[in-house]
Amino acid sequence: MRGRLLPRRVPAWRFALGTTLLLAACGKVAWIGGTLPWPLAATAAVLFTVPLCSLGEWLVHGIMYHGRLPLLARIRTIHHDGHHFALFPPERYVQDGPTSFMRVRAPMTPFRMAESAFESAVTMGSQVALHFAVGIPLVLLPAWALSRSGPFLASSVATLALVSWLLAYVHGAIHTPRGRFIERQAWFRWLDHHHYVHHVDVGANINFMLPLCDLLFGTQRGSLTESEARRYPPFASAKAGTAGRLIAGAGSADARTAADAA
Repeated sequence: MRGRLLPRRVPAWRFALGTTLLLAACGKVAWIGGTLPWPLAATAAVLFTVPLCSLGEWLVHGIMYHGRLPLLARIRTIHHDGHHFALFPPERYVQDGPTSFMRVRAPMTPFRMAESAFESAVTMGSQVALHFAVGIPLVLLPAWALSRSGPFLASSVATLALVSWLLAYVHGAIHTPRGRFIERQAWFRWLDHHHYVHHVDVGANINFMLPLCDLLFGTQRGSLTESEARRYPPFASAKAGTAGRLIAGAGSADARTAADAA
C-alpha cells in the first residue's frame, strides 16, 4: 500500500462519486443561502459546513493519519503507530492518567502521554488548528465564493471552529474517561463504540464524529466481525479498562497486521 492515496477498500469511482454528490449538494446550499436574510443564511451555512467538515475529517484521518504518503510519514507515525498501537491498542483502549493527549515533541519514542496540562493543551491545539486549516480551502473559501454573504461566511467560520474543537476534545475524552458531562450523553456513547471499531480495524469508521463520508465511501461499520470479536475484547471491557488484564496484551500484533492491509 506504499504511496496509496485511498484506503484499499474504497474504490476510486466510489470516492469520486460520493465526493461529487456531496460537493454539489453543498454548493447548492451555499448558492441558495447567499440569497437569504441573515438568520436563514446563518442556518444554511451550518447545513453547508457540517457535511464538508465530514469530508475534511475523513481526508485528514484516512489519508494524513493512516495513509502511506511519504511526505506525511511523520504524521502517520504519531497517530497510526503512536496513538493506535503504542498507547491505545484495542486491549488498552482507555487510560486514566492526568492528561488527555499524547506527547508529540522530540524524542517521539517511546510514545507516551503528555507530561503536563500545558503539553496536552498544545497537542490538542495542534489538532484543532489542523482541522481548521484544512477547512479554509475546503469550507471557507467556497462559502464566500458561492454565497457572497457576510452572515453565511461568519456562520461557516463559527461552525468550522466548533467542529474542529469538538473533533479534538471528544476524541481525547473517549480515550481518557473521567465522568465528564458529555460522556453521559447518548451521542457520545454511540461515537465511543463507533470509534472502538476503528481501533480494531483502522480502515473502518474513518470519520470519528461526522460519519456521513463513511456512509458515502463504504467505510462505515457498526460492529466487530465474529473473528474480531473472538480476538479482541468486547467494547465494555475495553472501555472499563479491564481488557488489558483480561487478555494480557494479546491482539496488538494482529491489529497492526490488519491495519497494514487496510
